[in-house]
Amino acid sequence: MQTAAPYRKAARVAVFFLLPVVSLQAAYAQHVWIDPRGEGRVTLTDNANLTESDRVQDAVLNLSPGINVHVESARTRLALDYAYDYYYYLSDGGHDVRHKMFSTLDSEIWKDHLSINGRASISQQYLNQRGSLSSSFANRTDNRRTLQNYTGTAILKGGLRDYADWRMTYRYGVSLSPADNLDDETLTSNFSDSTSQELTASLGSGDRFTHFEWRLYADSSKVSRSLETNDFRNEHVGAELKYKFNRFFSLLGSVSYSSNDFQSAILSEQGFGWDAGFRWTPGRKLDLTVRHGREGSRKTWYATMQYLITSRVQLTGSYQDIITANTIVGNDTLQSYQFNDDIGIIDSQGLPSDESDPKFSFSDIDFRRRVAKMTLSWRHKRTDAYITANYERRTFDNDSGTANSYGTSTGFKHKINKSTTLSGSLGYRRSEFENSDRVDDYFEGNLDWAKTVSRYFKIAVGYGHSERLSTAQGADIEENTLTFYIRGTY
Repeated sequence: MQTAAPYRKAARVAVFFLLPVVSLQAAYAQHVWIDPRGEGRVTLTDNANLTESDRVQDAVLNLSPGINVHVESARTRLALDYAYDYYYYLSDGGHDVRHKMFSTLDSEIWKDHLSINGRASISQQYLNQRGSLSSSFANRTDNRRTLQNYTGTAILKGGLRDYADWRMTYRYGVSLSPADNLDDETLTSNFSDSTSQELTASLGSGDRFTHFEWRLYADSSKVSRSLETNDFRNEHVGAELKYKFNRFFSLLGSVSYSSNDFQSAILSEQGFGWDAGFRWTPGRKLDLTVRHGREGSRKTWYATMQYLITSRVQLTGSYQDIITANTIVGNDTLQSYQFNDDIGIIDSQGLPSDESDPKFSFSDIDFRRRVAKMTLSWRHKRTDAYITANYERRTFDNDSGTANSYGTSTGFKHKINKSTTLSGSLGYRRSEFENSDRVDDYFEGNLDWAKTVSRYFKIAVGYGHSERLSTAQGADIEENTLTFYIRGTY
């Protein structure tokens, strides 16, 4: 069982972020919803300790009281969902306590000028990709620990009549975990608690400019770490130009000066950079942007695409090449999340988030991140479905080299009737590790049936399978689970 120290740190951070907001809501809230709930699960697993050999079959009881709060006013929306998870293992009487929390805040403080948003998360995640992992949480492993992430953003913007628009964005983030305890020999990975500060200021053309648009900008990103390791710093100043030939086609270009504290020659930036490209919008269905350039010693590509194939089918894709750190990636991911009453936590494309499958291990080593993703989503009457493909390549700022992760996943949700749903997902990922010839193939699949019995009660049955096949000795892991679930709200 984990100690209470991380949660005391979490409480201080939560008070820092949320106390002003809660006070504001108490005075001006127009709608408040408070929904307490109780959940119970019984999971039958054939590998309760996530081991390759000597697998233990077990029945795991999970009791989870929780609460969901929504607060809305004319310009502010606040949502918070918290659950206390108690796990009891019938095979040996062992038990475990875990916490889950997700909160969002979006508020317009000064209409058309100042807005703030915040995200907070307490989640159970696998620290080391080489360690034990599974798509189920009804098991025991030292590789899974409580991670806490908090981020808050303030955006101040305005205009100089119709000549120019200006914008300033500041984002502050905090990441906490027990992994900075170097004396804890049960940890599968060590990395720092961290704080991050990201500042961007820009001045761009106003509405007066129709065909020729410009933008001047400066940005700075810094991450401070608790352990004795290098901090992260990355800074840019630059100018962007856009010439719009017609409503279908535009030319893009930029020049910049960048500086960072990276150690390797290929990732270190100290000098001028550039890029050029185009944006093509031949109609309302397709929006394509492509840019190519150079920063420091790196050639870079950037691309985004959105294609509305039909009113029900959509194809989106993106590729980016950036210098970053785990904390910054976590901030970006957390800020893109929203809370959905039916699915839970969803990403910017409305797909469920998956924290049980780490693509890379957590680390204090900064890296170059090249990531591509494509998603095809389909909605028709009572059925939603999607298929995604992704590829990510990380080159680390030390002698460990480059790691690759790529795979695909698909899922669906079908409403059988007003009270019954059937959902499922399948996923595959291949991982190629840095500084090693190890290769892992990871498979997972889930099928769930759920029925709303009444206004206050819901039942569900689910089957899950996860399996890792590795070239490393003793690293193969397989688990099958069958879960019975009941939920009551008040």
